[in-house]
Amino acid sequence: MIDPKAIQDVKDATRIEDVVGEFVSLKRKGPRYLGLCPFHNEKTPSFNVSPALGIFKCFGCGESGDAITFLQKHEHLSYVESIRWLAKRYSIELPEEERTPEQQMEQSERESLAVIQTWAAEWSMDQLWNADEGRRIGLGYFHERGFRDETIRQFQLGYVPERGDAFAQAAIAHGFLPDLLEKAGWIKRREDGTPWDFFQGRVTFPVHGLSGQVIAFGARTLKSDKKLPKYFNSPESVLYVKSRSLYGIWHARKAMAEAGTCYLVEGYTDVISLHQAGVVNVVASSGTSLTEEQVRLIKRYCSSVTILYDGDPAGIKASLRGIDLILAEGLNVKVVLFPEGEDPDSFARSRPSHEVLAFLQQEARDFLVFKADLLMRDVGDDPVRKAEVVHSIVESIAAVGDMVLRSLYTQQCSRLLGVPEQALVSELNKVLRRAYKRKLGKEEEMPEASPAAQVVPPQPPEPPGTRAQELELLRLIVRYGEVQVGHVTASIVEGAESTPITVGEMIFASLEEDNAKISDPRVESALSMDRSIFTADPKTRLMHFLEHPDAELRKLVMGLVEEHHALNDWQRHKIHVVHERDRLYETVQRALVRYKERYVDKAMEDMLEHIRDADEDAQLKLMAMKRQLEQYRSALSQRSGRVTVG
Repeated sequence: MIDPKAIQDVKDATRIEDVVGEFVSLKRKGPRYLGLCPFHNEKTPSFNVSPALGIFKCFGCGESGDAITFLQKHEHLSYVESIRWLAKRYSIELPEEERTPEQQMEQSERESLAVIQTWAAEWSMDQLWNADEGRRIGLGYFHERGFRDETIRQFQLGYVPERGDAFAQAAIAHGFLPDLLEKAGWIKRREDGTPWDFFQGRVTFPVHGLSGQVIAFGARTLKSDKKLPKYFNSPESVLYVKSRSLYGIWHARKAMAEAGTCYLVEGYTDVISLHQAGVVNVVASSGTSLTEEQVRLIKRYCSSVTILYDGDPAGIKASLRGIDLILAEGLNVKVVLFPEGEDPDSFARSRPSHEVLAFLQQEARDFLVFKADLLMRDVGDDPVRKAEVVHSIVESIAAVGDMVLRSLYTQQCSRLLGVPEQALVSELNKVLRRAYKRKLGKEEEMPEASPAAQVVPPQPPEPPGTRAQELELLRLIVRYGEVQVGHVTASIVEGAESTPITVGEMIFASLEEDNAKISDPRVESALSMDRSIFTADPKTRLMHFLEHPDAELRKLVMGLVEEHHALNDWQRHKIHVVHERDRLYETVQRALVRYKERYVDKAMEDMLEHIRDADEDAQLKLMAMKRQLEQYRSALSQRSGRVTVG
C-alpha cells in the first residue's frame, strides 16, 4: 500500500496541463487550455483543461476528471499505476506503508526478478547482435522469418548461446543469486549444484507486462530434433502469472483502445508478423487456452475481439471454449479462418500489408455462423449428433449477457440449423436456469430468454420540478463556496459587529430559512456533506467530489464546474466583459429567488390537486394556504424583477 500522505504529495505536485499535454496538443485560451478530445473523434476542439481547478472536461463526449482519471482513461492504468506514473513524472518518492514480513519478502522477490529479467533481455539482445554465434544463428533465423531489424529491436528479441552455461556464468558474475535465477526460469541446477542454461541454443521472446517491464520469456529451439520441445517458457512467479498475461499487450494496448477491437492469435511469431504488416492491435495467449483473466485484460482496452484461426479443424474445436469466455465478459466476437496450410504468421509474411488488412476485414465472420458451420460439417443426418451441436451452440448463446442480442442470436441459430425458435428458447432457458442455480446467494431475478420482445409502454413525462434551479445552486457552491460576498449583522443595535458571509453560507442559510426540500437525490447528497468542504479552497473541494464513490455524482459535479463557452478574445478587441465572479452577490441572490419561485410554483400545483379531491372544509383551508403562497410568490417576483400574472 502507498502511504496516503505520499499520494497527496503527488496530487499537490501534479499540473494537469503538463500531464494531458504529453498526450494531447493543447493551446492556451485565456485561463484554460483547449485541444481535440483524445476520447472521441472530433474536428472542432471541445476538450478543455483547467489548471486552476486541476481538471479536464470534454463538452463533446462528456469525459471529465483530474490528472489521475485522465491516465486511467487514456493509458488504461489502474489508480495505483496512475499514482506511480505521476510520482515518476515529478520525481516523488513513494514510501510504502509498513508491510508484514511475508509482504516484504514477496515485494523484494518481485523487484529482484524484475531486475533479472530486464538484465537478461539486454544480455540476450547483446548476444544476438554482437556475438558471432548470435548473428549467424539467431539473427539469421529471424531474418529468414522475414522480421526486419527494427521489428527485432522493438520486440527485444534475443539469443542464448548453445554453450551450456554462458548465461549462468555471466549472470552470477553480475551478482545475481542462483536461487533467483532459477525462479526466473533462466537456469537449472544439476545434482552437484552446478547451473546450466535452460534456454541454451534458443532465440528468446520477452513477455512484457502492462508497464513495459519484461516479466517472462518464451524461447524457441532452432534444431529440427522432434524430441525437443519447440518452446520453453518461464515458470510462474510473483512477477509472472501466465493466465493473467498476454504476449504483445504492451505494444498493442493503445492501438486496441483506438480501434475498439483486438486480434487474438496463438503464438509469438503470429503477433510479430502481423505487427510488422501493420496490424498493431494484436495479442497472443502464448499457446495456452484462453483464461477469464486474459479476457478481462483485453476488456480493459476494447469491446470487440476477432480470433484468428489457422486451417486445423481439430485445434479450432479444442479452442471454442475461449469464445464462450469472451462472450461471458460482454465482448463482441468475430472469427477469421485462414486458408488451409496457412497461419497468421505465414499469411502476413507472404503478402503485402494492404492485402493482410483487407483479408482480416473481409473474412471476419460472426462467431455463431462460424461455430454452426464448423460443427455441422460432420453431422450428416444423425439426429443425435445434430442435437449435440445445437446444445453446444445454445451454451454459447447463453453466455451472451445482453438479452436483446441473445434473442437475435436465437433467431439466427433457428434459421441456420433448421430448428424451431421455440425449441431453442426452451433449451436456452434450461441452460440459464442451471447457471442461475450455481449463483448461490444471488437475489437478482433469474434471466429468461423471451421468444418475443415485450413492448414497454412509454412512461409519462415527469412534471417540471426544481431540478434545474437546484443544479444552479450546487454549481455556485462548488465553484465559489468559499468566496465572501457580504456581511451579516447579528443585532439591530447600531454599531453591532457584522460577520462576513460566503456564497456557501448564504445559500445554506436561505434554504434553511424556508425549510426548502431538495428534490434531486444527488444534489441533496452533495449539499448534505460536511459544510467545511464548501469553505475550503476550490481545488480541495473539487478533489473531494472527484474521489466520491458515487460515479453519477462525480459526473454531475464535473459537468457543473466547467463552462462550455469562454470569452477568449475580449482583451484583443478591448471589449469589457462583466464576469460572473464580479457580480457574485447578485448572481447568488437571483439563483435563490428563482429556486424559491419554482419551489412555490410546484407547491401550488400540488395544492391544486389536493383541492380537487378534498371535501368542502378542507378546500377552504387549502384555498387560504394557496393565497399565502401566491402572496409569497408575488414578493419573490418583485425581488427578481419578474411580473406575476393571474
